[in-house]
Amino acid sequence: MIKQDYRSILAGSLMCIAVSAFAEGMIDIKPYVSTNVSYDDNVFRFPSAEQANAAFGSSDMSDVVKRVDLGVNVNVKLSRQNITLVSNINESRYNRFSILDNVGKSNKLGWNWRLGNKLYGEISASQNDAISGFNEIKQPVKNLRETSRKSMVTHWNFYPSWTLDFTKEDIKTENELISFSGADRNDDVSEVGVHYQNPLGTELGLAYRVQDSDFPNRTSSFFGDESTKKDIIVTATWLPSVKTKISARLSQVDIKYKNTPQRDFSGLSQRWNLDHMLTAKTSVNLTAYQDVSPVDNVLSTYLETKGFGVNQVWNATSKIAVRAGLGYEERDYLGNTGLLLVDGNRYDESKLANLSLIYTPTTKSVLQIQYQGEHRTSTITNFGYKYNNVNLLMRYDF
Repeated sequence: MIKQDYRSILAGSLMCIAVSAFAEGMIDIKPYVSTNVSYDDNVFRFPSAEQANAAFGSSDMSDVVKRVDLGVNVNVKLSRQNITLVSNINESRYNRFSILDNVGKSNKLGWNWRLGNKLYGEISASQNDAISGFNEIKQPVKNLRETSRKSMVTHWNFYPSWTLDFTKEDIKTENELISFSGADRNDDVSEVGVHYQNPLGTELGLAYRVQDSDFPNRTSSFFGDESTKKDIIVTATWLPSVKTKISARLSQVDIKYKNTPQRDFSGLSQRWNLDHMLTAKTSVNLTAYQDVSPVDNVLSTYLETKGFGVNQVWNATSKIAVRAGLGYEERDYLGNTGLLLVDGNRYDESKLANLSLIYTPTTKSVLQIQYQGEHRTSTITNFGYKYNNVNLLMRYDF
């Protein structure tokens, strides 16, 4: 259980430190409360009012959602060790679709440790409970999803500017509804790599990542109940000037299924970023990406996603900021399974936009109003949709 992981991490960290938090360290406790109200004109991401009416007998697709969050961030510093606890509980209430009313929570306990000047890392355990989204399923049901994660990260500065990295993660995802139990999964992730960083900010990295996944509740072997994903990852960061940062991540992906080799595939994932300070108050981020990932689909075995985004931030004053973004994305469902005689693969296009106004009257409070929208078209009937969402958020840190 996740609580046992918390206790193990806490006990292990304290065993390595011979002083108490109060005698030699410092405890910082910061509780907070936030509330937000949002309006969404297409909660279930239906392609039309007709499909909404067929699903639950009403053409109404919009709703107003009220949410309250209570949380606390705890930081305990003991000499060169740092123990953190991040905890949150939230309640969401829907004005029309009350079947979606839910209580979510998230907790994370971490130990940021350091031995000497060259060996450091983090051991952590976390759990998150939240309602799953509707972008793909488009069903008027409430499915709470629990994600538990245990992680160990180690860094060793074995030579000036050179660091060895090792990551080990255990991730478990469980769905509350039996109808979604086939998507329950366990992931065992290992990654080892080396990276170089010079005083000017230039970085180069090479890593090898292996992810073993199994789906314990799958009753059909068509989609495969065990898989191994291997990535060879190259990263780079370059600062041509004090105002500009260019970064890239390229990954050769190879996925093999234990019992369904016809679903095996390989491909290239890549992401490029450009961050630039236009003025002292204005910055822009440009992103272009391509990603390949497995997909549980009777027509396709994997998904290739390509897109780009433009995001800008304007700090109008010390208390007012404006953020805006535009994006475009293509989703190509590839690797024909041969199960159904259908001409062509599914292909989606999405146009995205967001706009935020952020006001921070004090260092402990924030008021934000945000707009998000997406228009997706698809070559497969009933998989396109359009939605607009407006959200008002208020938060206060004690």
